[in-house]
Amino acid sequence: MYSRVDRFEAGFNRLTLYLAYLVALSIGLIAVLIPLNLFLIKTQLGSIWWLYEGVEYSLYFGVFIGAPWVLNQGAHVRVDVLTASLSKESARKIERLMDIAGALLCACLCFYGSRITIWEFLDGTMPDKDLQIPTGYMMIIFSASFFLLAVEFLLRFRRAGHQSDETDLGKPRVGF
Repeated sequence: MYSRVDRFEAGFNRLTLYLAYLVALSIGLIAVLIPLNLFLIKTQLGSIWWLYEGVEYSLYFGVFIGAPWVLNQGAHVRVDVLTASLSKESARKIERLMDIAGALLCACLCFYGSRITIWEFLDGTMPDKDLQIPTGYMMIIFSASFFLLAVEFLLRFRRAGHQSDETDLGKPRVGF
């Protein structure tokens, strides 16, 4: 029987996978729209005037919103010099300590990002670009991503306490 935390983790993993699909879709759109724009310009049919700033926004979105899925997959950048030289139990303790530290840091960034988000909406700040998306919306992405990262770090902490290394064979051990 699955506990509430197990069901929450399964739902959370589906959410992060869905967000990763959105990031992949945005990268695919970028790959199609840039050559299309170049074709339109070269044939003098016009241009997609908002494309380059749209790419900028989508990369910002992708980096932040895709990070929890990357962390879940173990595909993030890691330096295992210390844990490689320790026993498995000591390495597991260090990993759990780092998961708690990561969760606390991400929670702080979410908190301060949320404060800035409120200030940005109150000020009505707009970027100096042709494609203007209020800065508050960009800060929502920042805050939401660090909230999701904090949750993922806590779930990693929980998994490290319940699983051995052998049961986690489906996940990559290093980055891409």
